[in-house]
Amino acid sequence: MANKRIDQPTGTETVGHEWDGIEELDTPMPRWWLWTFYATIAFAIGYVIAYPAMPMLHRGTEGVLGWTSRGQLADEMAKEGRRRAPILAMLAQVPIERLPEDDSRMRAAVAGGRAAFKVNCVQCHGAGPRAAKATPTSTTTTGCGAATSRRSSTR
Repeated sequence: MANKRIDQPTGTETVGHEWDGIEELDTPMPRWWLWTFYATIAFAIGYVIAYPAMPMLHRGTEGVLGWTSRGQLADEMAKEGRRRAPILAMLAQVPIERLPEDDSRMRAAVAGGRAAFKVNCVQCHGAGPRAAKATPTSTTTTGCGAATSRRSSTR
């Protein structure tokens, strides 16, 4: 067993470890630290019970609140679909060649195209008016990989 003794300057027992003449004192953790630690354990247990938290073999635990991030995403996507439905219906009523005749429909179509470009195209083509180097542009003969894959999947 280690050589335990009482440290004279502090009056605290040592744990018996010594390294280069420095001894480790056996001081207890501060009470505030222990209570914070216990509170985090209680919070974690409550979280595991309330929310889906633990993966199982075929699916995860469901939690007593019934909330899931997938359910929240589905709700938000449905809400966004309801918000965009009137705009899409308005755009569907007019042939694309006649869009410039109606300023509000044209603005809606351009805003939708801009959003689609930001989501699907900026990664390769860049955000500016010119494509990034070494990526297909709308003027190349091979075309964009995303557009090519979409075309081939609709055939």
